[in-house]
Amino acid sequence: MIEHVRSAVIIFTGLLAAGHAVRPPPAIAQGTSATVTTPGGDVTILADRLEEISADNLIIATGNVEITKATARLLADRVEINRETGVAVAEGRVIFYDGIDRLVGERIEYNLKSGTGVVYEARSSVSPYYRIDGDRVERLGESRYHVRRGMFTTCEADPPAWSFRFREADVDLEEGLVGRGGAFWVRNLPLLPVFPFFAAAIRRERQTGFLFPRFGGSSFKGPFLELPFYWAIADNVDATVTLNEYTKRGTGGSGEIRYIISDTTRGNAAGFFLKEYQVNESGTGHDDNRGFWRMQHTTLLAPGLVFKADINGASDDQLLRDYGDALNQRSAQRLDSNIFLTWTTTNWNVIGNVYWYQDLTTPAAIELNRVPEITVTRNRTPVPGVPGLLWDFDGQATNVVRTIGSEGVRVDVHPRITRPVSVFGFFTVSPFLGGRVTAYDKTVTGSRIGLDGVTVDTVSNDPRVRTLIESGADFEARAARIYTLSGFNNVDAALHSIEPRVNYTSIEGEHLTKIPNWGSPLDVIPRTSLLTYSVINRIRARTIAPEGTEAQRWEFVRFTLGQTYDFRADTRPFGNLTGELIVDPSRIVRFRGDTSLSPYVGGFQTGTTDVTLTLPAITAAVGTRYNRSDQTNFLQGTLSADLTRWATARFITNWDLHTDTFVENRFGFDFKYQCWAISVEYVQRSVRGDELRFAVNLLGLGAPITTGTGIGALTGTTGQAPTAGKIR
Repeated sequence: MIEHVRSAVIIFTGLLAAGHAVRPPPAIAQGTSATVTTPGGDVTILADRLEEISADNLIIATGNVEITKATARLLADRVEINRETGVAVAEGRVIFYDGIDRLVGERIEYNLKSGTGVVYEARSSVSPYYRIDGDRVERLGESRYHVRRGMFTTCEADPPAWSFRFREADVDLEEGLVGRGGAFWVRNLPLLPVFPFFAAAIRRERQTGFLFPRFGGSSFKGPFLELPFYWAIADNVDATVTLNEYTKRGTGGSGEIRYIISDTTRGNAAGFFLKEYQVNESGTGHDDNRGFWRMQHTTLLAPGLVFKADINGASDDQLLRDYGDALNQRSAQRLDSNIFLTWTTTNWNVIGNVYWYQDLTTPAAIELNRVPEITVTRNRTPVPGVPGLLWDFDGQATNVVRTIGSEGVRVDVHPRITRPVSVFGFFTVSPFLGGRVTAYDKTVTGSRIGLDGVTVDTVSNDPRVRTLIESGADFEARAARIYTLSGFNNVDAALHSIEPRVNYTSIEGEHLTKIPNWGSPLDVIPRTSLLTYSVINRIRARTIAPEGTEAQRWEFVRFTLGQTYDFRADTRPFGNLTGELIVDPSRIVRFRGDTSLSPYVGGFQTGTTDVTLTLPAITAAVGTRYNRSDQTNFLQGTLSADLTRWATARFITNWDLHTDTFVENRFGFDFKYQCWAISVEYVQRSVRGDELRFAVNLLGLGAPITTGTGIGALTGTTGQAPTAGKIR
């Protein structure tokens, strides 16, 4: 008997009763009790009435029956146990309790010896929120069941807000549920009346299967369908593969694989492919194969030795503009690829890098690839045997490879020594002296314009060596004072500091001309006699800290002014006046702005402002970007507001003030309920048409069920792997 009850409880321990709760019978004084000894331990039986029928070897318990074994309890109106066959039958408001898990049924038949059983009209639940109901639930073996005419959901209401109803399903409490002959219901409405297969994980995070299909329409891509499939390959490897059909563009697919080999090795790879056969209104045109690929990998080879790879590419320069989603993706100027091998010690840092990129702004092959580049850096450390003297070093060796223009090898060596001197503790002066030698295996002889219209240098194979002497000094000081605010606005004290800084740098050298320009600041170092000065005002605040807690500290205000003066300039020696202001009085409203102002003509040259508002129900930000030289004048704004406890509104705008064009606007609403959420987003773009997106997230089913008209393959299936149930 005890084994009978114990097994029956364990069988349905993970099943969760999702509908209305069935309460156990009210506690009353039990009339009789009995104890049954089994190989698994004693079972205690309490009931209003116990009857033993010796001829049939039966025990019949009726009236408020409670059978207890350890933490498991069986409550019923009537239980009949056959000592010889091991068959137990419980009827009338049957409830199994085992910890927090519960199963409710009208009748349970269980054979203790064979380990099989049947629950009729079952309502069951598994922590934390899964609910499985069935007209007939059969136990097939340890943790395995067969459910007939059942339902799966994570909702508490009855009828549930959503559910999958199926003809039959196989359930493994350690794996998941696989149903056949299913349909997706919204309350009492079969929204998707045919689902041949359905799968959901119960106590596992991942389950192989089809995700909910995504579909929609777009003025650029037309009506479309995206059918994603999730593959849980192993505990440390999974993948997502999606079939894409865009009626105005073509047919293709996308995929991503994610892996974790060890604690020190992980990565992912993704790709998108589209066969474009519909590109104009007549349905004829190009027959192009277009695609995008990405691979990222990180490995810690040894302490301080790290290998990283980040490789990106596209079939053509317009792919991201056509199929990208985020504005920064659609407006990308280049796709960078890097392979790094980094070695770091206490004082040295060595980086070996293979770098190449795809320029998305021109079809001409003007890319300057560094294959490879080795950089060596030494932190500032004391010179042995010379007290107070410090030295640092940086060097670089680069092999530049390109199709159009000059290419070759550059080697740069730059050591420097510094001697900081404190002047009576009021300020510090740090004179420095350094040298730089930069060698090129090419010498520029002139320039020409190629057939592609690109101006490039003409070079000879004669080496060119530039030598520079760098000298100067840094001046730094700091004055500070603490002000006690006695709890005003919950601020205990404020620290005000003034930090003036002055730098003078002189650079002299030989062979500064006829040097190839291979896209590095190293190639354009002029003779210099430059004075740079700045002053930083800071106010740091500290809150009142109740006993046993830590005070919070933050930068209340920071104001910086700076400028340069060029002693070598014959006219207009003053550089632009730069300024930065940060104001964060309460961590509710924060302002940050920076600008540069010409002291001669033109006034403001650049400017950036950002204002953020953070409240419990509202988050907002407004930013501007201005650059006089390239006529940039841009406004960006975001707003997220909780309209109610279950509804949130979102708005994002990107406005080109120079052309008075709304480049992109996004309007969205999120509705969140107990067991499901829905998001609606409308994307308005100045190019490539508008988009309408729809997403549903069902609690316990992992990745959102989405429909939309966005990039789909490049963003919709290459994110974080789903971690729960899947449509299958």
